Amino acid sequence: MKRLVLFDIDETMIYSDGVGRRAMETALKQVFDERLDAGRHNMSGKTDPQICFELLSELGYSLDEIKSRLPLAFKVYLERLELEIENAGKYGLHQGVLELLRELEKRPEIHLGLLTGNIEEGARLKLEPFDLNSYFVFGAFGSDSADRMDLPLFAHKRAEEVFGKEFLREEIVIIGDAVNDVLCAQGYGVKSIITATGKTPRETLAGLKPDYLFDSLLNTAELIEAILA
Repeated sequence: MKRLVLFDIDETMIYSDGVGRRAMETALKQVFDERLDAGRHNMSGKTDPQICFELLSELGYSLDEIKSRLPLAFKVYLERLELEIENAGKYGLHQGVLELLRELEKRPEIHLGLLTGNIEEGARLKLEPFDLNSYFVFGAFGSDSADRMDLPLFAHKRAEEVFGKEFLREEIVIIGDAVNDVLCAQGYGVKSIITATGKTPRETLAGLKPDYLFDSLLNTAELIEAILA
């Protein structure tokens, strides 16, 4: 049976030394408000637009105000993100990621995509230093919807267009590290494979009852077995 495997990015595949947080804060301060402080805001598993709406709503900005200026803020964000990545002290791949992708790519029954809260341009920038974009010809992104729960449907439809195949929901797998990765998989009725490499405690993830919970993506054989189960 074929599989559509959708990967999250931040803390699932890469650890980023806070580059996205710093770039986002800089952009929102420049375009909206110098008072903004993103230092303690929980961004795990959220989309970029959702994070912006939350931070700016706390400062009293209306939804219409945020929407009207967000395109400029994202333009500044992408410029800043590129600089942050270039100068990051600790920016790399979690253990096992490259080995897993290489093995999955060899299997004709497995089709890869992204499912991430990053806007698409930001997602591609984050993957570029590791030459990972070639593994993912399509994806669903925060630029598709501010609601993470909407993204599986975007990914599902796009995959069928890109690969010219129909995918049943039992053939779809979401790999992530955060609460919302589990919830969007469960909400869409697809398999969740979760790695406890992010900021969410393992016990919190276990309490959500994902289909599979791993400490890392290091054990390629076990992960492929879970994907194909």
